[in-house]
Amino acid sequence: MEIERKYLVNELPEDLLKYPSVPIEQGYVIVTTDRELRIRKKGEAFWLTFKKGSGTTRDEIEIGISEEQYHDYKDQIVGSLINKIRINYPYRKLTIEIDIYKGPLEGLAVAEVEFPSTESMNKFSPPAWFAEEVSSRAEFKNKNLAMQGFPTSLLQKWKDESRPPWHYNQSGVVPFRKTETGYEILLITTRKSGNWIVPKGIIEPDLSPVDSASKEALEEAGVSGTTIDGIQESYFFDKWNGRCNVALFPLEVTKTHAHWAEEDVRKRKWVPREHVDDYLKNPELIKAVLTTMDELSGMEE
Repeated sequence: MEIERKYLVNELPEDLLKYPSVPIEQGYVIVTTDRELRIRKKGEAFWLTFKKGSGTTRDEIEIGISEEQYHDYKDQIVGSLINKIRINYPYRKLTIEIDIYKGPLEGLAVAEVEFPSTESMNKFSPPAWFAEEVSSRAEFKNKNLAMQGFPTSLLQKWKDESRPPWHYNQSGVVPFRKTETGYEILLITTRKSGNWIVPKGIIEPDLSPVDSASKEALEEAGVSGTTIDGIQESYFFDKWNGRCNVALFPLEVTKTHAHWAEEDVRKRKWVPREHVDDYLKNPELIKAVLTTMDELSGMEE
């Protein structure tokens, strides 16, 4: 039996990097009002889980399956796959599972606490960085996130108020390659408007800014490579009723992948350095990109 409570997270613990994290991919094969059959890839392990019930207490049966079985089930899922990072954070005598969602659910962070008994659950005093409890709210259940997408009530709340502070700290890369005629920079389009930008995103709590930026490059642009030490620029843009500050790092691309996580929602294009400002709209971003490239040129002289 599973006894747990779920909370939204407004702030993230400062020492979160100290604790191990694991990527999770999961989808749902069967979903009803009070039952679900779920597949999950957690790190390199594969699981099939059946849950029954609702609220803070549910019956749960979980078994390990092979990678081949996982992919067979994956072909049968309903809704969308969920991708997230899980960090196990010790708190008193309990463990808080902090889930940081990626992809279309980026920006959502929840904390789940599992208890050995109903009595210990009722005595639980949450830490100050917890926000409202959503244990009984259907739209925050993973099966509904897979079927319905981002909780509309939370989007409305963020529209009326500001988002959590950690959303406004971001990092990105200037992906570049050298050609016979000079530097080229890889640009990508935004999900909705189709404007040209560089890969960037909210800094993942379990990663350093530069590592988080490199991960965004792989997911958003399908490129990997080597970041150049000693160069860091920054720019800002206004979004979500606030100002997002982006740390920007040069990334020398060593591999361009034929397929990548967001290939269905983004385009990518190599652009000569001298034509970057023909594509980018944000003057702060243009300045940061060109300054980055100037610093790279200076290091090679």
